Amino acid sequence: MGEYFDDSISHDAQIKKLSIEELDNQHPELFVRALDRVMSTDLAKLTCAEIVDGLPLIDTVNENGGGGLSGFHPLYDMHENLCEGVMEQTEEIRKNFDPKVLQFDSRSASPGLRAFRMRLIEMIAVAVHQVAVVLFQPDTSLHKDDGITTWAPPKDDTIFWEFSHEWYKDYKQYPDGVADLVGYWAESRILGGVVLFDRGTPTRKLDPDAVFSHADREETTYRIYRLLDGQKQKMLDFLLLDSPTQNPCPILASLENVFRVDPEEDIEDTGVYRDIWERKPLPIWCSDYRLRDVWDKFDFPLRHDWEEARGRCSDRRNRPEPE
Repeated sequence: MGEYFDDSISHDAQIKKLSIEELDNQHPELFVRALDRVMSTDLAKLTCAEIVDGLPLIDTVNENGGGGLSGFHPLYDMHENLCEGVMEQTEEIRKNFDPKVLQFDSRSASPGLRAFRMRLIEMIAVAVHQVAVVLFQPDTSLHKDDGITTWAPPKDDTIFWEFSHEWYKDYKQYPDGVADLVGYWAESRILGGVVLFDRGTPTRKLDPDAVFSHADREETTYRIYRLLDGQKQKMLDFLLLDSPTQNPCPILASLENVFRVDPEEDIEDTGVYRDIWERKPLPIWCSDYRLRDVWDKFDFPLRHDWEEARGRCSDRRNRPEPE
């Protein structure tokens, strides 16, 4: 899992992993139906097909802000469409996928319907992530030998992962390595962002019903935003009602999502994360969006939030680097 969080992950590492059949709840059939609804959406089908194909479409890369690719990357010339037969191949995989292979931590145990509803969004996020991991791991990319996936930009030895979320790239400490990097990317594409929760801190009361999202798209905020009650309810209605409502995903932030969290801050300090190993603290020497001179109302809907964020930035920069 990597060495960075070896000491701090001990409390999460003790949590037992269970299959859907082993969870202490009476509603596995509702979860399976909900997952099928999500994975049957057009966006989920395309996202999974891109993984099976081995590369995202260039339109997807551009929608995610370019993914760090220069204008000379061969993706711009060679991957405007999926390879022939990939969508059909992916659909066959989806139809034959066995949800029993998915693993959830024991916190997902829910003896009653209300508790199950509160955990369902997390279970779906974990499941979408794991489906992407399973699709990526066989290494069946149709582009393995055409020079695209091994391409590196001129005069730059940085490795660019085409399937990646800007803030979730610490694959060396992920349980499934690069496959988890792909999982975060897929989760963000399908649901609107990496789905996070309030895990609490020693100085702040836990909000067990809070759901957060961390998007990686153009024309949206780079900050973590808490979903509104109405946004959560629309998602639960889509997942659980016998006659599903319109798919609300991807759920992206608006100016009404005023409760934001700075991704630059250590997740152990904010308490907002899903797994403690998902992001290393941002190094002090890295650029910090909070230092921009102009108030960006979409990133900081409230001016006092921007001013407070700039203060947190100054405090972070004055801290000594961890040894």
